[in-house]
Amino acid sequence: MVVEIPSNFIGDFKVGDNLVYNAGVLRSICERNDDGDLNKLVVVQVGSILEAALGQIIYRAQNFNKEGVPNIAEGDRQEIEGKKIDKLNNIIDVMRKYGLLDELGGGIYDELHLLRKYRNKVHIQDDNEDVPRDDEAAFTAERCVWSLGLCAKVLTYLSQQFPRPADVAKYVEPLGIPDA
Repeated sequence: MVVEIPSNFIGDFKVGDNLVYNAGVLRSICERNDDGDLNKLVVVQVGSILEAALGQIIYRAQNFNKEGVPNIAEGDRQEIEGKKIDKLNNIIDVMRKYGLLDELGGGIYDELHLLRKYRNKVHIQDDNEDVPRDDEAAFTAERCVWSLGLCAKVLTYLSQQFPRPADVAKYVEPLGIPDA
């Protein structure tokens, strides 16, 4: 089953196009993951999708000063506008600082940081105290389901809380995310 999420929060068309493409790749990986051998690829793909999606809220806050961004105070938007933010760690920290995801619960930022740490296991040689060294132990079926649920929850929230004006919100296809 696939959850269709409006991509009305995306500001950069090419990033939106790439998000749609990568959501399709995620669906393909999930369809072929019967034995769990592709769990790592699912989690890494989810991390990449969420990094790009969350980054779009920052991008809009920095570049769409006439349009604005709903649910971000103008003073906060102006503060974000002047920052260089390009890594998932920084994106999550800025989201936390301005409370942009607070309605998803207090643990959302910690969950995103944990996903980031698992996503960074794409570097096989890197160690992280929060992620098992053994990839087989790190990328379990439970971790895979958790990441897909987190992805759908965050993307749905972005779509509901940070939509663009209706006349420009339809230029990117909806994101089809596999249901956990």
